[in-house]
Amino acid sequence: MKSYKALLIIVPLLSVFACVQNVEDNRQNAHFTELDTISFENLSEKSYEYLMAQQEICEKKYKMGSYQHWFYDQMTGKLTFSNNNKTMMIADYEDIGSLSLKSNTWLWSWDNATIEDPIKQKILIVKELGLKREFTKLFQAYWKADEYDAWEMSAIACYVLKAKGVYRVPVNDSQLLSFMLLKNINLIDTNERN
Repeated sequence: MKSYKALLIIVPLLSVFACVQNVEDNRQNAHFTELDTISFENLSEKSYEYLMAQQEICEKKYKMGSYQHWFYDQMTGKLTFSNNNKTMMIADYEDIGSLSLKSNTWLWSWDNATIEDPIKQKILIVKELGLKREFTKLFQAYWKADEYDAWEMSAIACYVLKAKGVYRVPVNDSQLLSFMLLKNINLIDTNERN
C-alpha cells in the first residue's frame, strides 16, 4: 500500500517535470529551427536588433562605458571594470574575434593562437552554424573586413549564443579591436556609481 501511495505522488511530479522540460526543449528547438532556415541577411538583421536591445540594457542597467578602467583575464574569462581602483562590475566573457585596423582583416577567436582555450569554446557554435548553412563569414577564420563586419560578426555571435551584450576593447596601441561576448554580468558596488 505504501509503494502505491508513493507512486501516486511521484508520477504527477514526473509529469510536471516532463512538461516543464518539454516547454524548455521546444523553446530551444524553435531557435535552432529558425537558425536552420534563416538567410544570412535575415540572421544579420535579427542579430543587430538583438544586440542593440542588449547593449541598451548594458548601458542602462550596468552603466557600460562609464568605467575608468577595464581588465580582462583570459584564464578566468573575467572582464573586470573599476573606478578609483575599486572593482565595480565583473562580467564572464567569451572572445569573439578581432579586427586589425592595420591590415583591415577579421580573425575569429577560435583560430587565434594567442587566445586561451577557455574563452573560445562557445564561439565554435557560431562556426558550426556557418558550416551547416554555408555562411562563409562565420566559418572562414580570417578575411578582409572593416569595423561594420566586426560588429556584424559580434551581433550574430551575441544572438546565436543569447549573450548579454558585446564589449569592444582596443589592443596594441588601438591597431587591433577585440570583441568580447558578455555572458554573465555582476555589479559589485552600486553605491559609488554616478
